[in-house]
Amino acid sequence: MYIARRPVSGHYEYSLKESYYEAPYWRSKTVLNLGAFPEKYITYYSEVAFSIDLEEKLEKLGYNVDQWELERLFFRFLNPEAQRIITQFTRPTSIKRKRKEFDLKDIHPFDIKRRLVLKFGISNPGKYMDIPYPFLSELCNKSRDELENYFWDLEDGLKYREKIKYLLVIFDLLYLYPRIKPWELDEIFINNFCKILEDESFRMGLSAEELHSTYFCRYVWMYFDMILFFPVIKKYRAHTKSIYFEASKIFGISLEELEKVSIEDLFKIFRKKAKELHPDRGGSHEKFIQLRKIFEELLNIKKYS
Repeated sequence: MYIARRPVSGHYEYSLKESYYEAPYWRSKTVLNLGAFPEKYITYYSEVAFSIDLEEKLEKLGYNVDQWELERLFFRFLNPEAQRIITQFTRPTSIKRKRKEFDLKDIHPFDIKRRLVLKFGISNPGKYMDIPYPFLSELCNKSRDELENYFWDLEDGLKYREKIKYLLVIFDLLYLYPRIKPWELDEIFINNFCKILEDESFRMGLSAEELHSTYFCRYVWMYFDMILFFPVIKKYRAHTKSIYFEASKIFGISLEELEKVSIEDLFKIFRKKAKELHPDRGGSHEKFIQLRKIFEELLNIKKYS
């Protein structure tokens, strides 16, 4: 059982749901609607003592859920002090748990990618997609609705810059972002976004419209509300500066002149220098290779700046 949220007219509506298997996919069903304020089911006896008044109601519906399980489900809706006390007394122990067996083939690659980025904060999840990390078992035996709420909750814990980097990585935009025009980035984002929406194996029985309006709309909000204000990556700036510095030495042109040179003039400068350094004309093979490499990198920078 899990708590799901759904955007409705400027606010969220919450419900208790559960996933069940109906071939060929895991699906979800609503157990109990919680409305816009699940906090109303929490009764406080002091700042940290409370109970969640749903046991009887759920029992009538055929679900035996105790206070410990309800506490886990409603944790995000508790007041800060109650959350602090619970967290303090439920720290992970060193007890070894039995490793849950699972097959990576049963998990969609986009889900694996998102979980790896959320877990490790990495920029290149593709290198680790084939590793069966134990925590990936959390993605098994869940409906698309449960999975999206699972990821949504984890994404809420990201800080502003982390959230933008996460979005750029999962939609394969990170290394394009500083190099291409904003409208070109928008187009790539929309294309990658739509590819996922159109993937039936990802939707797991949901329509593309439902997946977009209920869950993936959050990525559209994140992209168009936040991405324009994200500063260019410092690493890329440093790389660009080093390329200009090296090119200045090789071409024998000042940095100021090189920065103003057009692409057409850059080709002329390259051809002239290539004639001097070409091995067939007595030049150094190593220096010629270095010249070609720095020219290609500089050309890339000129194209996308």
